[in-house]
Amino acid sequence: MKPSDPNLRGIAQAVDDPASHGAFFNAFPSLVWIADAHGGCSFVNQAWEDYTGRATEAEVGTRWLESVHPEDRPELERVWAEALGLRRAFESEYRLRRADGLHGWIHHSAVPVHDEGGRLAGFLATCHDITTRRDAELDARAKERTVRLIADNVPALIAYYDGPTLECRLANNAYAKTWGFTVDSIIGKTVREVIGDVGYEAIAPYIQRVLRGETVVYERTLKAADGGERIIEATLLPQLDDAGGSIAATVLINDITKHRLAEQSVRESEDRLRKFADATDEGIIFAERGLLSDCNPAILRLTGYTYEEIIGKNIVDYMPPDVREMVLNNVSMGYERPYEAAILGKDGTRIPVELEGRVMPYKGKVYRMTAIRDIRDRKAAEARIQFLAHHDTLTGLPNRVLLMDRLEFILAAAQRRGNHVAILFIDLDNFKTVNDSLGHAAGDALLRVVAQRIEDALRGADVVSRLGGDEFLVVLPELTNEHDAVQVAEKLIAGVSEPVPLEGQSLSVSPSIGISLYPRDGATADTLIKNADAAMYLAKERGRSNYQFFNERLSEAAFHALTVETRLRDAIRREQFVLHYQPQVRVDTGAVTGIEALIRWPQEDGTTVLPNDFIPIAEQRGLIMPIGAWVLRQACRQNRLWQMSGLPKLPMAVNLSAIQFKQKNLVSVVEQVLAETGLEPQYLEFELTESMLLEDMTAIAKTLEGLKALGVQLAIDDFGTGHSSLMHLKRFPIDKLKIDRTFVQDVPGDPDDVAITAAIIDLARNMGITSIAEGVEKPEQLAFLRLRGCEEMQGYLVSEALPAEAMARWLARRRGEPLTSVG
Repeated sequence: MKPSDPNLRGIAQAVDDPASHGAFFNAFPSLVWIADAHGGCSFVNQAWEDYTGRATEAEVGTRWLESVHPEDRPELERVWAEALGLRRAFESEYRLRRADGLHGWIHHSAVPVHDEGGRLAGFLATCHDITTRRDAELDARAKERTVRLIADNVPALIAYYDGPTLECRLANNAYAKTWGFTVDSIIGKTVREVIGDVGYEAIAPYIQRVLRGETVVYERTLKAADGGERIIEATLLPQLDDAGGSIAATVLINDITKHRLAEQSVRESEDRLRKFADATDEGIIFAERGLLSDCNPAILRLTGYTYEEIIGKNIVDYMPPDVREMVLNNVSMGYERPYEAAILGKDGTRIPVELEGRVMPYKGKVYRMTAIRDIRDRKAAEARIQFLAHHDTLTGLPNRVLLMDRLEFILAAAQRRGNHVAILFIDLDNFKTVNDSLGHAAGDALLRVVAQRIEDALRGADVVSRLGGDEFLVVLPELTNEHDAVQVAEKLIAGVSEPVPLEGQSLSVSPSIGISLYPRDGATADTLIKNADAAMYLAKERGRSNYQFFNERLSEAAFHALTVETRLRDAIRREQFVLHYQPQVRVDTGAVTGIEALIRWPQEDGTTVLPNDFIPIAEQRGLIMPIGAWVLRQACRQNRLWQMSGLPKLPMAVNLSAIQFKQKNLVSVVEQVLAETGLEPQYLEFELTESMLLEDMTAIAKTLEGLKALGVQLAIDDFGTGHSSLMHLKRFPIDKLKIDRTFVQDVPGDPDDVAITAAIIDLARNMGITSIAEGVEKPEQLAFLRLRGCEEMQGYLVSEALPAEAMARWLARRRGEPLTSVG
């Protein structure tokens, strides 16, 4: 029930059924605890859960007492039992276990809540962390705390106002009574009518801010009924619509008079004035309400300003923007421990400093004195020591110590997520010749160029280290298969092999790269590096300037690759490949929306080689272009034959390799195939991997636009496994996002995969792109995709990939069912 529902009367109904008002209580910045009429905890809000790490279901009944410190629990149980028996309010201070396992002091204030008939609905409490106050009291005065009973109502003033009209839609008893209303008579009153013209003018700027969607916290002083003054803290929380506009606001008011008086008492009990020593090397400033009122000569020497130039100015004028909020927060909180920040010199120089402030009452005014220590030398020394301890002095790359630390972290993450990690051991060919002929200075210069080229070829998440000499190590995290490492290795070979102008000469070195994969080639960093090193030596043996994967039988692996290459060349010549076809359907209706063509390599013994077992070798040995051309032509020809036989006109999805995509005449090749086969362009779809979109964006955009101009559709395959950005999706004319099977296979059981899959679906929907999930094999996966609004899917739940004749029969059987045709 919304706060504006006329049936909602008072807070009792919320205490009776707190779960239905969860959003209301979760808006409280303080911890909210609710007990039912029998004394059992029935609800805690989000702030409580954030503080303790325990949600409502873990705290129900008496289980909330489990988090109370054992020394405090008996007294709390006694106080609570007494308050429950007498149906009266209670306040208690105790230690509560936080989410980090430590205990914090909590001020727990609860009051009984009755409905209009006088029936006890339960108890409503707010809890505040008072650890700082308790520590201050115990250390400074050990003075017994005083707790003010909040009489006859909830311990906070709460109201809910409509944004457009500023009319009250809901208020608790405390709020209504404060302004002379009842909970019924205040409904429909505007803010101005409730608090009066003077009060409204005072808070009008805050109202405008909350209507712009800001959360506003401010303090005001009010005249109390006894003629005294009370200080209140008001929090205005906006409620936003889907467009981000403010449609309403919740008002939460706490009486903080006691807190402010306690602060004042503590401040006034400290030294009234600290001696102002001009002789110190530390800068010292005094500020009142954020304005500089005095300073010593040391701060003038440090910044280059004159006394007249800074006095009367706001302290934030002399701080870099990135530290202003922190400093102002510390000032407003009266923080008195040293902390690091920065100030600006007169010439704009950023000066790292250590600040330590004290609050000083003096002649009825409150000043803040801050000592400012110049820590430039210390920071520079720390940074240099830290850098030298973890980086190679020649290239600036991480050294082995830092590499091992990062690699251990990457491997641990890969173990949790089930990802692959590649280790590339790089050794420069013929580097010794350069070093011996031109000297170590030239060799060092060459190593710096190579190090930069290696960094330029990698992603931000990748790690590169110089192990020593001419040896480098690259770590590639979050890979889906070894082909991802192949692409990086090829890029490194091309980049490093480029000539280097040095001392009037053009020098060339090439890398030999050994690759090991986690978890296939080892589970520890040392094992993976050792195996990558072994693979690197195999690359050296095979002619240098190449890469090799580690295998326990490296010679057998090399022989196998050579054998596969030979057989592939023969298969290409004889056209021994076949295509299987897997349907794509609507998630909501089951209607067929398209077909994906998948290559297979039948063997003489009746077995079939799948793409992952021969495509990487084909790419490595320069055979992918004729294979890709055959797949494109065969898929278009088959689709056209099906259409001519009377089957529905559906798009045929074909996977493009990175090498195919980079060919300059790709658009004209596609245009020629379409013309030869007679297939209309709208019935052809290309699936591209994310990695293809990360290189020369200008060339990529030109190719994609050329394909779109033909009329073909474009999809990103295995979306979520690469590193494309929203910029790519916005810039490129993409029609579909294909959610990788690795995310789909564990939904709805795996929370991480659920979050990723849902995010991709929402992203596609918001950008007007069709979402399609692959690898759907279980009904519960389909139910999840349908619930989240995924548009299309494919997988064994619909059909496995079938040969052409079987696929035609499958489509024919679906003739009587609703089909989606783009024709």
